[in-house]
Amino acid sequence: MIKRDILTTDLLYAWSQETDEVYSDIHCHAEYEIYYFIRGDVDYRIEGRHYTMNPESLLLIPPKNFHGVTARSTRPHQRISVHFVPELLDEAERSLLLEMFHASRLYYPDVSMHRIGFLVQSLFNCKDMEEPLQKIAVRHRAVSLLTYIYQLYLQNLVCPAPKDERIQAMLGYLNRNLHDSVSLDTLCREFHISRNHLNVIFRKETGTTVTHYIRIKRLVMARQEILKGCTAEEAAYRAGFNDYSNFYRAYKAFFGIIPSNKTREWPTES
Repeated sequence: MIKRDILTTDLLYAWSQETDEVYSDIHCHAEYEIYYFIRGDVDYRIEGRHYTMNPESLLLIPPKNFHGVTARSTRPHQRISVHFVPELLDEAERSLLLEMFHASRLYYPDVSMHRIGFLVQSLFNCKDMEEPLQKIAVRHRAVSLLTYIYQLYLQNLVCPAPKDERIQAMLGYLNRNLHDSVSLDTLCREFHISRNHLNVIFRKETGTTVTHYIRIKRLVMARQEILKGCTAEEAAYRAGFNDYSNFYRAYKAFFGIIPSNKTREWPTES
């Protein structure tokens, strides 16, 4: 069950509880995400990196990264996620506070002794405020949360997750070349690996296939370009789509809107 308690133009606050033993959700979106895990038995993965979540732990999820949770038991697991766009912050805040989302260490294994829970709750308390007070409070409390997390980041209280170096190299290659005609065969030639073996290890580490990974990454990239002011045709080209009709159908199926629609759509799941 996902409950959206706050939804503004720049921030989405959502609380959820799941009890499905086989629940697995691998997805990708263009927003930054703060994932505050409260309790349960789950594993989380971000772009091939695997984390076993501890009670009251924290993940920072960069935009355009495939990520998702897999339950290991039927024990209910609870979490709060905060999605936000860079426009929530001013230029100086973006330059400083978004840095930690692009570091190699994204996992804070135990924040129970810190103020994270209080600051996340303070965002929740904005839900009953009237406009425009809610918008002001959401921004200031989100900045406070990010500032506090940044202090933890500087103190190096995060632990690197084990990773498969081959997959990390492949993901780096794919993300550098999304706008080109990169394909499964291209990846096999570049890394001297058979198609079957590549499919097996890629799905095991990322939770998705190479083809799906490339398509969704390109769609999210195109969406970002459209929101920046590009035409749909130019955005499709920049994101590596050579056939606009195929892009149009895929975009509409994934986002639920046509490419010319510049309305911001928040993720339906996280």
